[in-house]
Amino acid sequence: MEKVVKPLFILMIGMISATVFSQDIVRTGLVRAQLTISPSYNFSDNTSYFYLHGNAEVYLEKNLSIAGEGFYFLGNLSSENSSFDFNHSLFFGASYHFLKNNNDFYIGIQPGISITKLDNQATNLGTIKTGINPLLSPVLGYNFYVHKVFHFFIQSRLVIGEHNYNLHKSLTEFRFSAGLGFNL
Repeated sequence: MEKVVKPLFILMIGMISATVFSQDIVRTGLVRAQLTISPSYNFSDNTSYFYLHGNAEVYLEKNLSIAGEGFYFLGNLSSENSSFDFNHSLFFGASYHFLKNNNDFYIGIQPGISITKLDNQATNLGTIKTGINPLLSPVLGYNFYVHKVFHFFIQSRLVIGEHNYNLHKSLTEFRFSAGLGFNL
């Protein structure tokens, strides 16, 4: 029990001291980067997929940033066959940040593209084509800057789009990401 309590106590003291003695971590030119596993929920087929989610973001001003994000399709979370062989996506857009001490709430919009291919076993269509489809994604998130080198983050997004090859299939889904990110 002591092996668990001691590291948690040290982490809590570190977070409290970072908040009390907050530095001006968020500044023009700050670069953030993150890599995590991101679960999702697809509304059209009630399936949960998961992705490897990478993000790089640059602050143009203290309250304005631009970000590039990529999602690499890793499969679904159920034992059933997925509708897709793959559904990778790339996004690029801007976010507005509401800052207070080390807390950073943000909202943004990111257009993007999805590279998709339907699963032949699930659709029985014969020859399946890979498609490149337009996407739009509103983003909502929160960063907590513990130190000038790293931060904790939570991000949610709604992805809006449609696969337009062989068969029209909705790509609309909710994605969630959380973890530890790094700052330069």
